[in-house]
Amino acid sequence: MEPARSGAPDPDILKAIRRDWDARAREDARHYINWPDIPNEEGAFFESGRQDYQRFIAPFLSRMNFDPRGKTALEIGCGIGRIARWMAQDFERYIGVDVSPEMVRQAAAYALPRATFQDVSGADLRDIAAGSVDFVFSLGVFQHVPDGNVLLNYFTEIARVLRPGGIFRVQVKGLWAWRLGSMALEAGLSNKVKIGAVPAPFVRLRHLDTWQGTSISPRMAVRECRRRGLSVEEMEGKGTVLMWIGGRRN
Repeated sequence: MEPARSGAPDPDILKAIRRDWDARAREDARHYINWPDIPNEEGAFFESGRQDYQRFIAPFLSRMNFDPRGKTALEIGCGIGRIARWMAQDFERYIGVDVSPEMVRQAAAYALPRATFQDVSGADLRDIAAGSVDFVFSLGVFQHVPDGNVLLNYFTEIARVLRPGGIFRVQVKGLWAWRLGSMALEAGLSNKVKIGAVPAPFVRLRHLDTWQGTSISPRMAVRECRRRGLSVEEMEGKGTVLMWIGGRRN
């Protein structure tokens, strides 16, 4: 199974995504955003954001010979700003967007310098001007999207908002999957379990909802980026839940 190549996102699914993530934000935003092994405490929460910035963003910027000074960064799925405060320190301007107005409200309450937050429809980035962003980043977001059309439309939107030469790095669920009605049979490689030095393969059945989202195969991810004028310059974690796609707008 691969996401559909065209078509409008299902409005009922978009409503469900916003409703469910608003509910999760009101219940316990840190719990639903952070890694499961991190204590649910504010200091540990934001420290994990710093560590992820140093692990997933700073090395990528270096590899791409990208100087964040004077630049604008956009984070898709900002939550309550776990990574935002660290990105805002290096970039001239940080924009965080999230499908949940409640997440955005909590993020804005921290009043971070050089950072702004806004909620989006979940289908697009229509309030972000074309060619206005230098770097687009996303972690732990697209793996929850159950609608393939939504997922692919975000690639279109990333290409639209990036300036020519701008760079992107996003994480997706890069498994091979077969759609079975509202279920998906997924096959891939474990991020945690290894057989010797090799990631262990697995097969599982998942119900697609606003927590267990759709997958995109490594091959299709590259193809769909290229169709939108995005050059893929690196890919990590192929065939895993934590697959990274990075590159730049042509």
